[in-house]
Amino acid sequence: MNLNRGLGRLAIVMKMIMVSAIFVLVSACSEAVKIEQIEAFAIETLEENEEGIHERTGYKKSNSISHIVEGKNFIRSEIKSIEDFYDKEGNYIKTEIIHSKGGRTHVTEVEDGDTRKKELHEPSTILIPDENIERFRSYKLNDDEKQQVKAHVLAFMDKL
Repeated sequence: MNLNRGLGRLAIVMKMIMVSAIFVLVSACSEAVKIEQIEAFAIETLEENEEGIHERTGYKKSNSISHIVEGKNFIRSEIKSIEDFYDKEGNYIKTEIIHSKGGRTHVTEVEDGDTRKKELHEPSTILIPDENIERFRSYKLNDDEKQQVKAHVLAFMDKL
């Protein structure tokens, strides 16, 4: 009889712990800071040579949407992008569509993430001039252009 009473109390304590844990997680989510960044940029690409020195191999153009959500006990990120790759002479090489998700909880220190990628064979970025890029170059977008880039990138995510 005492064993059943002890198990019953244990079950009640376990339920209280579960409810408390859910309450902590829900309240942490309600205080989250959310950031969305929509970008069009170009940057040089580098590759390490045999001597361990990074050499310029070309450049890439990118349209991207980044979401970051940070709460008291966690951080999550999601990046959706279209990247066109070019060699040093400005010749098109390939396009990659990328969707990456990641996160970390500060409560359990658990990290997780996932990346999906698909290669295409035609230039697909928009609102970036055709010019050979030698360094990072960001393009200031007005609100209409940001919405155009966002719709464009989201349309390509269906291809993954």
